[in-house]
Amino acid sequence: MSSIFTFQHIGYIAIIVLLILGIMSIASWAIIIYKWFYLKSTAKSNSIFAKHYINTPKSESLKAFAEANGSIMANIYLLIKGQTRAAAEAYLNMTVREMESGFSWLSSIGATSPFVGLFGTVWGIINAFNNIGLVQSVSIATVAPGISEALVTTAAGIFVAVPAVIGYNLLYTRFSSIVRESENFLESLSHEKNQGT
Repeated sequence: MSSIFTFQHIGYIAIIVLLILGIMSIASWAIIIYKWFYLKSTAKSNSIFAKHYINTPKSESLKAFAEANGSIMANIYLLIKGQTRAAAEAYLNMTVREMESGFSWLSSIGATSPFVGLFGTVWGIINAFNNIGLVQSVSIATVAPGISEALVTTAAGIFVAVPAVIGYNLLYTRFSSIVRESENFLESLSHEKNQGT
């Protein structure tokens, strides 16, 4: 009964706030799900190539495997062996920028959604005080619509922010790990090539 009361008396400003928060939530979940599978696949491909690189001493069979594997490490290997370190660094920088896309949106949603909810909170409280002024009495029936509106938008803002922040932290940690491993691999290959020459 109380939940029906809450949504029956919600104002148009609170509805707009909830719609904005709904869009932000959908966007953050879409980024989280896409990035999760993308980074998981990237890490797996890198791991497969790294194991093959350690266990395969013959460069010809390793080259063929690298071409088939198509991971970041495999492409770095092919660029170092076929071209220069500069080409491999340019490729890695470009790949890092591509992998990093979406993180700024995720962090922005995590940071701003509580404030969007807070705007709804403030508006609901203003409505509660307006109702007191119009009716000239302080009772539950007078303030309940405004307060319930405020609480709903506050909860919605938190509901959107928490998954976005957790998703950002988990995904950025995985992203940083992939970048660090790829950079270390590039360094070791460059060192190996310099020693060979």
